Amino acid sequence: MKFEDLYLKGLDRKVNPAVSASDLNEETVNIEIDEYVFTDDIINNLYEILRNIRENHGNHTGIWINGYYGSGKSHFLKYVDYCLSPKYGAKALSRLREAVAERKPMELNVEPGEMDDLIRWYTTRATVDTVMFNIGTVHDANSGENEVFTQVFWNQFNGMRGLNAEHLAMAQFLEKPLADDGKYEEFLDYVKEQGYDWKRNIHRFSGSKLDLALKMAAAVDPSLSTDVIRERIKNNDVNISVESFANELKEYLDHKNNPNYRLLFLVDEISQFIDNRQNVLLQLQEVVSRVCEVCASQVWFACTAQQDLSEVLDNCNIQKTSENYGKIMGRFEVRPSLQGTNPEYITQKRILEKKGEVEIMLKKLYEKDKVKLDAQFILPTSYNSYRNADDFANYYPFVPYQFQLIMKVLDSFVNMNYVDKQVKGNERSLINITFSIARDTAGMEMGQFISFDRFFGAMFQGSMQHLGQRALSNARAALDQVKDEKRDFYQRVVYVLFMVCNLAEEDKLQFSATIDNIVTLLMTKIDDSKAAIKSDVAEVLTYLMNKAVIRKVKTDSGGEVYEFYTEEESKVAQIISNQHVDSNTYSDELYKIFFKHFGEPGNKEPFGTRSFSVGAMIEGRNYLVNNADVYVDFVTTADTDSPEQYALNNPANHLAFFLFPQLQDNQDLKTQFLEYCRVQKFAREPALSEERQRTKQIFQDRAKERYDQEICPQFQHILDTCKVISGQNVLSESEIGMVKAKERYKRALQVHLSLVYNQAKLIDIKKVPQTNADLTQRILRPVQPQMLDLPLTTAEKRVKDVLDRSPHDNTVADLVRIFSKVPYGWSDLATIDVLNELVRRHLYALSYNNNPDVSREEIARNIVRDATRFTIEPAKAISQEVLNAFVESWKQIFNVMTVLGSNDSAELYHNCKENEHSALKKQLEAYRKLSKTLGDEPFAPVVNEATKLLESWSAIRDQQKFFETVIAAREHASALMDRCKSIATFYNDQKDNYLSLYHFLDDNRDNFAFLTPEQQSSVESLKQVKSDEEPWKSLPSYLKIMRTLRGQLAERKQQLVEEIRKNYGRVFDELEAYAMKMGVVRSAFADRDRTIAQKVDSNNFYALQLAADTSKFYASQMEKISAAIPQKPIEEGSNGYPEAPTGGTFVSEPDPGTRSRPVPLKVVHLSVHSSRPICSEDDIDHYLQDLKQQLLKELNTNKGKGIIIN
Repeated sequence: MKFEDLYLKGLDRKVNPAVSASDLNEETVNIEIDEYVFTDDIINNLYEILRNIRENHGNHTGIWINGYYGSGKSHFLKYVDYCLSPKYGAKALSRLREAVAERKPMELNVEPGEMDDLIRWYTTRATVDTVMFNIGTVHDANSGENEVFTQVFWNQFNGMRGLNAEHLAMAQFLEKPLADDGKYEEFLDYVKEQGYDWKRNIHRFSGSKLDLALKMAAAVDPSLSTDVIRERIKNNDVNISVESFANELKEYLDHKNNPNYRLLFLVDEISQFIDNRQNVLLQLQEVVSRVCEVCASQVWFACTAQQDLSEVLDNCNIQKTSENYGKIMGRFEVRPSLQGTNPEYITQKRILEKKGEVEIMLKKLYEKDKVKLDAQFILPTSYNSYRNADDFANYYPFVPYQFQLIMKVLDSFVNMNYVDKQVKGNERSLINITFSIARDTAGMEMGQFISFDRFFGAMFQGSMQHLGQRALSNARAALDQVKDEKRDFYQRVVYVLFMVCNLAEEDKLQFSATIDNIVTLLMTKIDDSKAAIKSDVAEVLTYLMNKAVIRKVKTDSGGEVYEFYTEEESKVAQIISNQHVDSNTYSDELYKIFFKHFGEPGNKEPFGTRSFSVGAMIEGRNYLVNNADVYVDFVTTADTDSPEQYALNNPANHLAFFLFPQLQDNQDLKTQFLEYCRVQKFAREPALSEERQRTKQIFQDRAKERYDQEICPQFQHILDTCKVISGQNVLSESEIGMVKAKERYKRALQVHLSLVYNQAKLIDIKKVPQTNADLTQRILRPVQPQMLDLPLTTAEKRVKDVLDRSPHDNTVADLVRIFSKVPYGWSDLATIDVLNELVRRHLYALSYNNNPDVSREEIARNIVRDATRFTIEPAKAISQEVLNAFVESWKQIFNVMTVLGSNDSAELYHNCKENEHSALKKQLEAYRKLSKTLGDEPFAPVVNEATKLLESWSAIRDQQKFFETVIAAREHASALMDRCKSIATFYNDQKDNYLSLYHFLDDNRDNFAFLTPEQQSSVESLKQVKSDEEPWKSLPSYLKIMRTLRGQLAERKQQLVEEIRKNYGRVFDELEAYAMKMGVVRSAFADRDRTIAQKVDSNNFYALQLAADTSKFYASQMEKISAAIPQKPIEEGSNGYPEAPTGGTFVSEPDPGTRSRPVPLKVVHLSVHSSRPICSEDDIDHYLQDLKQQLLKELNTNKGKGIIIN
């Protein structure tokens, strides 16, 4: 019997190990239902999902299905869909019922009766619609993250109910109205008749062909408002909110009107889509929550993910203690997991399940050959052969250990980037490989076994990445040299070795590449001689070792295992010995040793008030920084071994660790170090292959071991005991102490800096500013009078001496540069702080950009950044009498009680003129705003004058001139400020009343003409407010006049309104009477109330006066009534002409030939004006004859119509 005859299911079928949520092909669906494997967990999970959907209680309508990649999540999700499908539900649920019935009691969380009851509900009572999709393939990448789930769910919901699933606006504004009118299917047919596929071309129809789409829709459903629809689609005017979507679903459910109806969204791979985007996850929670609230648990959301929900929450940085954590977990209370799914069991059921008669045969074979089987498959402890007859029948022709081992191999190869990441040790990969092997071995005979090398077949090799191919290339090259008759066996050994040798390290401990394990992996028959196979394997192993493909390694227990290596490994030692180590490589490796021992010191060292740049010199090469303040030399070669002799020529700023005397006597250390450098030089060369890289690492590891255990300790001892030289001084042990490593380096460098910068400690580091903010604070301190009498500090004297000796003015940058050098070494902030103290004592003054009147704020803000623009000059004094007079003037002008800085001219100038909070700045800003607000008010010139005065003061840069100008303007300025204060008070308190006078005058400019002469004299009195320079004095009187005039205007308006109402009332009475007589409906002409309301709706009296004239209105309405006269028979006795209404004169002649319709009337306007006076009866006849000619002309022009003279 051949292998292909063993299996219950044929090998020519489609297996579909990778299930796609979107693949709903009929054949695929049947395969996925027929071959679905029910484990206990899967049955329990399916039952929980189906039960929760049915029970429909609570507010937890989210289902979170998690499982690792390839664990069958998509297949599980689709099976849920099949169970709920009207088409496939009976079949899927029947298979589920059978699976429950096959289990023993207590194995499941559900009894058969419970499952039957659940299935009965779904098949006889429930109506379920499902919407299944992969979120990664259907979402619109251009949509915003804040609405992505809402839009996707809405689109897919539309697709489920027959609308398009791609353009939401088109679905909501065109397709849905068509569907609501019962016209949608007719519309689709009509579009098809026109030669279009609606859904395939939906984006074109929503864009360039929108007009065509609306035209076709209107042809099917003329009631559509296509103009409105067009604008809403063009503007994409859809409110894509969770609330709108929930209401849309509720409307759909209400239409269903079925408490047993359920709608289920099935979303595949949602965790990959969410990734770590917290806002997207929270949006999902919001959708599920709100839909549940609105739709009363009739709508469910089932999602698959590679992580459980808590992991996704953690990835999105949502803490367990947060409110959102509890909300999300609460929305997805149903959380089935497929993590525990057994890939081997599923593979058995889907691929290896045997025919009934074959199972009996195999069990007999096992009982017969059990001893032989146990002897042939001797495996490491954690790997299994056949445990019993059932096991044999289930796995044959495979061996159980193979599935466990191949999954570890696949995981390891993925981690090493040997194969594609999708080829992982999971259910999907195992099914794929097993089915591939089963098909390849279909022709083998029963009694044989599938050996492990088969797993490295075409499918496995086809997934190999470039890195994996390279790792195997040397072995393949060796195989090419093997004779044809042996090559197949050699290749099998190589494949087995390659898989086992590349297991993860922890797995190698369980299944190592020993010769016995290799023999077991190659077994194909029960009766094979293991000894013969072992001999053949040994031959192959020897050949591979000779070809430098593998190497034999001794284990700690004395055993032998084999490992792959490249042919280049044997050449590496010679390559390394020929490496030339240049001086840079040599010094670089020394640098690593020295600086690691000294704690990786940086290129800055703090001392005194600043940090000094530190360079390092090794073998003549510079490290850390160029042009450093001080250097640390590690002297490994010298012309003398005497520290004192070496110190004679050592630069003053160089600190030398004198290693040379000890190093020259330790030749072994130098040799080992040179060998280590050669390995490092070789390691930096690019690897030509994976094998070269691994070989290189082996030598690196050996060199590293020697480096850690021998080389570094010896160098560290020398560094801790060698002499240290600072400039020309050999430091004593008392100066450095007995400290070692980084403490020794730190101590030596501090001593060195104290010798080089011996004036650094003149600055008290506790008082010196550490930051620009500290310096700013010290510059802005007020000057205390007693400070001027204090003696100068030593640091201040040094700065003063430098400034006094300088033949020219210095910039701050010059001073900073002088005191940053030897022997001072002061920080920039320290030097500027000392200078500031001299300025505060009035010994020196600063000018900025040649401006001597620089404020303290400006100094504080710019002195560090623009030190080159600040010039230091001797200070100029202003007398105290001037300062006192200024202070008194300032208090009077601005009405302040105190003025800060009265003892310091610079501080006083700054506080009064430059400070943003000074009275000058505040008042000037206030008057500018007030001046702008006042505009051309009659009292605005006073404020403008005050503004110009304060602006002139602000422009004075000379302190003395500023003080004297204010003193001279004291009385005038004080009076001007008082007047401005009065104006400001008036405008702030009475602005609304004042402006109301202006508004009243402007609003009624035309209406005043309708008042009596006496009333108009009051208008003239009120107009005087616009030129009044002191309106606050007469404001109550102005307001009184305005109130009187307002009442008078109201009375006049009422008279005009009453006239309009009277005139139009009379006209409408006539129009309505005429319309009634002629049988014209009332709606044919203007509405009485609306027309009168429009005519009186004006505050302009001229407009009201004009509105009282009804002539034109009357004529236009008569024409409307005439045009609307209905065609109907005339009552017996009528001559066919209505009597003329009283609003005009009716003139017509009867036409006996016309009796079908009353003759309409036309309103005409006759010229009744006479240019000649009427003085006699002849004049009257002449006037009437003229009117007659006009009437005849109108009758001839309007044949068949009567006329009305207006």
